[in-house]
Amino acid sequence: MVCLKHNGAEMTITKFGAEMRSFKIGEREFIWPGHPDVWKSSAPVLFPGIGAMKDGGTTIAGEWYAVPRHGFVKFMDFEVAEQSDDHVTLTVHQTEETQKVFPFDFELKVTYRFIEGGFETVFEVKNNSDRVMPFLIGGHPGFTCPMNEGETFEDYVLHFEKEETIGTTLCDGPGHTLAGTEPVNFGADNRTLALDHKDFDRLDTYIFSGLNSRKVDLIHKETRKGIRFSFDMDVLAIWTSPGKNAPYVCIEPWQGSPAYADESGRFEDKPYHVELGAGETYTCGYQMETLD
Repeated sequence: MVCLKHNGAEMTITKFGAEMRSFKIGEREFIWPGHPDVWKSSAPVLFPGIGAMKDGGTTIAGEWYAVPRHGFVKFMDFEVAEQSDDHVTLTVHQTEETQKVFPFDFELKVTYRFIEGGFETVFEVKNNSDRVMPFLIGGHPGFTCPMNEGETFEDYVLHFEKEETIGTTLCDGPGHTLAGTEPVNFGADNRTLALDHKDFDRLDTYIFSGLNSRKVDLIHKETRKGIRFSFDMDVLAIWTSPGKNAPYVCIEPWQGSPAYADESGRFEDKPYHVELGAGETYTCGYQMETLD
């Protein structure tokens, strides 16, 4: 466990999975702590897969591999590569076990850094193989919602940086694959998505690809207080445990997506995947800052 304190803020990161388990400013907690009866995680790192693969696996260069749901680094022990009072970088490499399901040499670095009123998370992937490496990567942070006593989940909205008119991709295909879309009500301003547990009970997840926005605010609809989430990836998912009335919502930036029902089954054909040349490095990430 790595605990950092800086200018009145505090974050806690586990070496197992390089997962943020807490981010506080004063006594105010912003990260869902996890609960075994609801959702045990807080902010897992997703690599080299996101969601489930079609038929439980995928082909890479013609060979079939059983890449696990959401990848495997969330189950790996990271090492601290660098640490100071305002940031920590954790790193992990391939093992004999990972090469059985993902046949590449790689290094993944995850950096958590304090910024003014919040934090940033940076993913850095290096391909140490001698051939092109396809992969997906993403974040899965869960934020407390409601954020204050006396409030409800339905008091909160997601307010997007720009007007949006796209629908959500549905998880209606065989084996919970993606198939079809459904219109989304972004409000009178085309920027506001009201949060309601009943929608997640029915949809499971909002999955948005092709958003105009790269910032979205999770805020109380009256006070307008909450957090601002910024990201630089192509897909954004919004999720909370269906049927649990859980007091959190995940804002998940993905470079990639779960399997589509009509996918070819080749990793190289997966939408929004990254192809990294031998010796090359890819970087992406997200930020959270408070709005008070």
